[in-house]
Amino acid sequence: MKCDGKMSFKDYVFPVNPRTIRISSERKLASGRIPFGEDAVSDLGAAARIISGEGEFFGESCISDFEGLKRVMDQGGPGMLYIPSQSPICASAQLLEFDADDREGIIRYRFRFVESPSYRGGTQSYVYGDGSGCLWDIAYRCGISTDMLISLNPHIMRPDIPVKAGERVRLC
Repeated sequence: MKCDGKMSFKDYVFPVNPRTIRISSERKLASGRIPFGEDAVSDLGAAARIISGEGEFFGESCISDFEGLKRVMDQGGPGMLYIPSQSPICASAQLLEFDADDREGIIRYRFRFVESPSYRGGTQSYVYGDGSGCLWDIAYRCGISTDMLISLNPHIMRPDIPVKAGERVRLC
C-alpha cells in the first residue's frame, strides 16, 4: 500500500512519518594476502540494506497506532516498504522497540527492516502458483496497491480475474 508522502509497510501506513530514517548500504569484501605479494581484495557483492529509524505516536490514537504497526511486524515475511522520496524496497521487519510515557501520552518507537536482496534491482516478479487469486489478492498479500500492480502489468486485462497458474506478476 503506497500513500504518497507517508511511510508504509505492507498494509500499514504510518500516521506520522518517523522522526529519523536511516538506510545503510554495505558491500561484502574479502581480503587476503597473496603469497610473496600484496593483499588482494575481492568484492563479493552488496549486502542487504538495513532500514532503521525512530519516531513517535502521540495523542488519543497512539496506542492503536502502535498496535497496528506491531500487528504488521508480527506477521513476518517480506512486504513492500515505501519511504518518501525512495524507490520501494522489499523488506522484512526485524525489530520493533517502544517506550511509553503515560503522563505525556506518547509512545516512542524504534524499528529495523532488512531488505530482501533477491528483490533488488527494478523488475521483480511474484509467481502466483495455484491460479485461484487475482491482482487484488496478490496486492493484499504483498502489501502493494492494486493500482500499482495494474499499471505494472498491462498484460493482465482485468484485476478481478484469477492470474493463471505460474504466471509472473511484476511487483516494482
